[in-house]
Amino acid sequence: MNYIQSLRTIVGTKPIIAPGSAIIVIDEEGKILLQLRSDTLDWGIPGGGMELGDSFEETAIKELYEETGLVTECLEVLGLASGKEFYYKFPHGDEIFNATVIFKAENVMGELKKDDESLELTYFPLDSLPNLNYTTRKILEKIEYINKVD
Repeated sequence: MNYIQSLRTIVGTKPIIAPGSAIIVIDEEGKILLQLRSDTLDWGIPGGGMELGDSFEETAIKELYEETGLVTECLEVLGLASGKEFYYKFPHGDEIFNATVIFKAENVMGELKKDDESLELTYFPLDSLPNLNYTTRKILEKIEYINKVD
């Protein structure tokens, strides 16, 4: 059972602060890697919650590998995502306030391989993005990676 699941056994679906990392991967053509999430059925950037004792960097490296099969040892901090605008209520009722460090993964290696959190992994041009989840839209707007997401 991971840290967030452990908290949920105590607090149920009530709002919690969820520390974590989000990872932006850009390929050589300038396309961004997105995952079609199995829990929300919308597109987002790879990332996830921090486990006890992990750093934000360790969380980013672990989540990138678990969700995509890709590895990196070089991360650049692009920004932070926290506060009221990063509140999210999952379809099953859990509520969170994200406290996320946003990284760009550099020198990415490996082959894409989805896990149970990903229905699909695809690179998209920044000017032709699919239906993004709320949190990913807000993250990309915050770091001004894209000027406008429809």
